[in-house]
Amino acid sequence: MRKLLWGVPVSLLVIAGLFTGLVAWNLHTFNRLTEESLVARLRFVAVAPQQYDVELRTGDFCKAQTFRLYGDEWRIDARFLKWKAWANLLGMDSMYRLERLSGRYKNVDDENRRKHFAYTIGEEPVVDLARYAERDWGGWMPVDTSFGSSVYEAINPAFEYAVYRSQSGLFVRKSPAAPARYEDGSLVIQIEKECGATE
Repeated sequence: MRKLLWGVPVSLLVIAGLFTGLVAWNLHTFNRLTEESLVARLRFVAVAPQQYDVELRTGDFCKAQTFRLYGDEWRIDARFLKWKAWANLLGMDSMYRLERLSGRYKNVDDENRRKHFAYTIGEEPVVDLARYAERDWGGWMPVDTSFGSSVYEAINPAFEYAVYRSQSGLFVRKSPAAPARYEDGSLVIQIEKECGATE
C-alpha cells in the first residue's frame, strides 16, 4: 500500500505539486496588470521604400532587439488574462504577455501580395494557460476570460513610439524623436533615462 502523508497518497501530492509548478511557470510568462504602464518602446530607420529597421525595447528596457519590418505601419500583439472576482479576492490581478511584432500595409491589396514578416517578442510558455482557460471547467478555472489586444500605428522615423497597457488592452503614444543637434554653437544630445526606467 502506498505511503500516506496527512492521509493523502504521496503520489497524489507529487502530481498536484507538478501541476502547481507548471501553472506557476505559465503565470511567470505574464506580467501583472495593476495600472497603466509602459511595455515597449520603438524607433525606426528607413532602409528602402516600405522597409524599416525597428529598435524594440521591452521588459526592463535595457536590451534592444532589432527587426526588419515591411509595410507602412507597425503592429504589436499581446495576450491578456482577466481573473474571476473570487480570484481577484485572492490577490490575482489581470495580466498580459507580449506576443508578436509585425509590419502592416495600409492598402489591403499590398497586404495580400507584398512581403511582410512577423516576429515572436514574448516568452513562450511551457503550458499555455490561456488555451486551457477556454475549456469548460464548470466554474473551477480562475480565469474569467483570455483575449488578444493589438495596437498599430503608421511608421514615421521622425517619431518614437511608446506602447502602454491598461486593464482593457494596449494603446500607443508617440513623441518627436530628438536627434543630436546644434544650438547656439553647442552640440545637444538627448540623454536616455537610466536602464530600467519606464517613465
